[in-house]
Amino acid sequence: MQTPSEKAEETLLAMKEFKRYLESLEKDLSRTSKKYSNREVALGVGFVAAGIHEALNYLEIVKKVIVKTERVVAQRNIASEKASVSTSPS
Repeated sequence: MQTPSEKAEETLLAMKEFKRYLESLEKDLSRTSKKYSNREVALGVGFVAAGIHEALNYLEIVKKVIVKTERVVAQRNIASEKASVSTSPS
Protein backbone atom coordinates (compact mmCIF):
# COMPACT_ATOMS: atom_id res chain seq x y z
CA MET A 1 0.00 0.00 0.00
CA GLN A 2 1.32 3.44 -0.92
CA THR A 3 1.43 6.43 1.36
CA PRO A 4 -0.24 9.63 0.18
CA SER A 5 3.20 11.14 -0.36
CA GLU A 6 4.26 8.25 -2.59
CA LYS A 7 1.01 8.56 -4.55
CA ALA A 8 1.63 12.29 -5.01
CA GLU A 9 5.18 11.63 -6.23
CA GLU A 10 3.89 9.05 -8.69
CA THR A 11 1.22 11.45 -9.92
CA LEU A 12 3.77 14.23 -10.40
CA LEU A 13 6.04 11.88 -12.34
CA ALA A 14 3.16 10.80 -14.59
CA MET A 15 2.23 14.44 -15.15
CA LYS A 16 5.81 15.26 -16.08
CA GLU A 17 5.87 12.48 -18.66
CA PHE A 18 2.47 13.52 -20.02
CA LYS A 19 3.64 17.13 -20.25
CA ARG A 20 6.69 16.05 -22.21
CA TYR A 21 4.45 14.07 -24.57
CA LEU A 22 2.05 17.00 -25.08
CA GLU A 23 4.92 19.42 -25.75
CA SER A 24 6.32 17.05 -28.37
CA LEU A 25 2.87 16.68 -29.94
CA GLU A 26 2.44 20.45 -29.97
CA LYS A 27 5.73 20.88 -31.86
CA ASP A 28 4.78 18.17 -34.36
CA LEU A 29 1.42 19.82 -34.97
CA SER A 30 3.09 23.16 -35.53
CA ARG A 31 5.37 21.61 -38.16
CA THR A 32 2.41 19.82 -39.75
CA SER A 33 0.41 23.03 -39.90
CA LYS A 34 3.19 24.71 -41.85
CA LYS A 35 3.39 21.82 -44.34
CA TYR A 36 -0.19 22.04 -45.55
CA SER A 37 -1.28 24.78 -47.88
CA ASN A 38 -4.95 23.94 -47.28
CA ARG A 39 -6.16 26.70 -44.98
CA GLU A 40 -8.84 24.56 -43.29
CA VAL A 41 -6.34 21.85 -42.37
CA ALA A 42 -3.89 24.42 -41.05
CA LEU A 43 -6.63 26.07 -38.97
CA GLY A 44 -7.78 22.71 -37.57
CA VAL A 45 -4.26 21.80 -36.59
CA GLY A 46 -3.88 25.25 -35.03
CA PHE A 47 -6.99 24.69 -32.91
CA VAL A 48 -5.66 21.34 -31.72
CA ALA A 49 -2.30 22.91 -30.86
CA ALA A 50 -4.09 25.65 -28.90
CA GLY A 51 -6.04 23.00 -26.99
CA ILE A 52 -2.84 21.16 -26.14
CA HIS A 53 -1.28 24.41 -24.97
CA GLU A 54 -4.30 25.00 -22.72
CA ALA A 55 -4.01 21.44 -21.34
CA LEU A 56 -0.37 22.14 -20.51
CA ASN A 57 -1.43 25.24 -18.56
CA TYR A 58 -3.95 23.20 -16.57
CA LEU A 59 -1.34 20.52 -15.87
CA GLU A 60 0.93 23.18 -14.41
CA ILE A 61 -1.87 24.41 -12.15
CA VAL A 62 -2.62 20.87 -10.93
CA LYS A 63 1.08 20.30 -10.29
CA LYS A 64 1.26 23.44 -8.13
CA VAL A 65 -1.80 22.32 -6.14
CA ILE A 66 -0.30 18.87 -5.51
CA VAL A 67 3.06 20.30 -4.42
CA LYS A 68 1.43 22.86 -2.11
CA THR A 69 -0.86 20.21 -0.61
CA GLU A 70 2.13 17.97 0.03
CA ARG A 71 3.89 20.81 1.86
CA VAL A 72 0.85 21.50 4.04
CA VAL A 73 0.44 17.81 4.89
CA ALA A 74 4.14 17.51 5.73
CA GLN A 75 3.96 20.59 7.99
CA ARG A 76 0.90 19.22 9.77
CA ASN A 77 2.61 15.87 10.27
CA ILE A 78 5.67 17.57 11.75
CA ALA A 79 3.47 19.67 14.07
CA SER A 80 1.53 16.56 15.09
CA GLU A 81 4.74 14.65 15.82
CA LYS A 82 6.09 17.54 17.92
CA ALA A 83 2.83 17.71 19.87
CA SER A 84 2.84 13.98 20.57
CA VAL A 85 6.50 14.05 21.67
CA SER A 86 5.93 17.01 24.02
CA THR A 87 2.85 15.37 25.61
CA SER A 88 4.25 11.87 25.96
CA PRO A 89 5.44 10.99 29.48
CA SER A 90 9.20 10.62 29.88
